Amino acid sequence: MTTIFTVSVDSVEDRTLRGRVHIVNPDVPHVPDESVFPLSLLADAWWRLDQGYLRNEDDEDGERYPFTGEQGKDITAGMRLKDEFPTLFDLILGKEIRVTKDGYLLADDGKTVLEPRRKAEEVYKLSGGSRPGYSVFTSGDAEEFSRRAAAIVTSYDISPYRNVPLLSEVAAAQDPDEPWDPGKPDGPADLDDYDVWDLFGDHTLAELPYAEIVVTVGDAGYLEHMAAGMRWETTMTGHVC
Repeated sequence: MTTIFTVSVDSVEDRTLRGRVHIVNPDVPHVPDESVFPLSLLADAWWRLDQGYLRNEDDEDGERYPFTGEQGKDITAGMRLKDEFPTLFDLILGKEIRVTKDGYLLADDGKTVLEPRRKAEEVYKLSGGSRPGYSVFTSGDAEEFSRRAAAIVTSYDISPYRNVPLLSEVAAAQDPDEPWDPGKPDGPADLDDYDVWDLFGDHTLAELPYAEIVVTVGDAGYLEHMAAGMRWETTMTGHVC
């Protein structure tokens, strides 16, 4: 899936996380302002750490975590609310269900057919995704995830966007031979305008448009896996699949 945002964590203090969300995909030029978005980021970070995908890296603009991959797994394993995160993640992307090649439900061992014999489509609402002969996927649950977000995220604030070019800068890039009329109102360009993104072709992550976010949760346990200095690329927008 295509990266939408790059998320950086600046600080985690008790129940509050402060960070930045850089916009790296002009197809989604705004940081979502619903509480489902920060909760989806917390679930995404949990999954990446639990799978060992986030670790201490040397790449200046790459993903990073201030601990090794194994330490990240240990952190998720020791979280007080660790049992909630698999459910949250499944509410966003759906759950993988083991099945036979004919679609019958299997036990956790991936071999034993559950009795009474039932096909997954008879029990679950499926998304259409599948791994033929191995598993199928359920659909996410937008209503339930929204309910969870409202209960977990007690406040969520987004700053004005930073690193947004001026209208005059965009115009100059489009037509260097046409001087900007000083009597014409100038100001931040609209990030919905694809012409704006032509100015960022060779820029570093730090130079891309971003917004600062402040997220407070009702229980500090939801932030136990988050740490200052971590950064990762995400496809999360708060939208449930």
